[in-house]
Amino acid sequence: MILSAVVLAAGLFVPAPTANAQPPMPDLSGYDEVAPEPFVSGDEAFFQTPDGLLCAMQPSRGTAGCDGQLPATLLGVNEIVLASDVNARGLRATANSRFVKTSGDAAPVLHDGQKLVLGDFECAVGPGPRTACTKGTPVAQWMVISPGRTGIGPATSGLPDGFPDPNDYVVGDDTYVVGSGAKNLFPVFTVDGGLTCSIIVFSGGEIGCDGPLPRVGGGENEVFTQLPGPSGIRRVDDGRFDTPAYPGNIRRLPVGYRVNGINSTCMSITGGVACYATIDGLPQGFKVTPEGTTTFGGSVLPEAAPTPPR
Repeated sequence: MILSAVVLAAGLFVPAPTANAQPPMPDLSGYDEVAPEPFVSGDEAFFQTPDGLLCAMQPSRGTAGCDGQLPATLLGVNEIVLASDVNARGLRATANSRFVKTSGDAAPVLHDGQKLVLGDFECAVGPGPRTACTKGTPVAQWMVISPGRTGIGPATSGLPDGFPDPNDYVVGDDTYVVGSGAKNLFPVFTVDGGLTCSIIVFSGGEIGCDGPLPRVGGGENEVFTQLPGPSGIRRVDDGRFDTPAYPGNIRRLPVGYRVNGINSTCMSITGGVACYATIDGLPQGFKVTPEGTTTFGGSVLPEAAPTPPR
């Protein structure tokens, strides 16, 4: 539902992912399959691309990916991960490379026109330069690295039209957990638009943000999704999501980046945030932009939902 007064804040434009912009599924049938033995180490296969990427297929872990300078991504992104887990897959800016061969000789080069097959993964190199990998027969997931588009497909299922896709958002090494203490398990962070947000999810829980909500005219200052429970907005005197369990610096989540929780994620978008979680296979969440505040999914919101106790 769209709720209601617009406040546009002037600021620097930061390029951000575009909704539903996943690369189309690549067709690797025309590439020449190479013998896997020179590339295999243990139960994994490692290769280099002609343009300097270091890649691997790891069937026992259910992953494939590449490390290196990735074209058509935000500055600092240096890894792409193909995996079934939505929290694991996607783009990363990390100091912990997972697809680099760490022992023995350097990985061989997979040349233009060639493909490597291991388990249910196929990876190929083509002109462009272009590197592509697929998982499954028929193909269920894929990744493409090219000057025009680097990303993961298909789109994450179940999200509303126009809702940002976590595949397109970057995971960094920062946890955004504030302070130190036994109860300190959940990230707290700020985003554009003056919001402070937190993911308070274990077996269930809540995701939400405190601060000004565009196009909301009733004084509501908190947007949330409860797991299980409703998604909505409310007016509170004591915000649930803007105070960490322990004192410390609350950091800003850069536009184009995401923070993951258990079956949940928040994405920093231009002017706001988009968060969702999946419970019993059904996604629910919210989006805050300068154009408005929207929520989706969850059970029906009571007329006067009380603020949950801390």
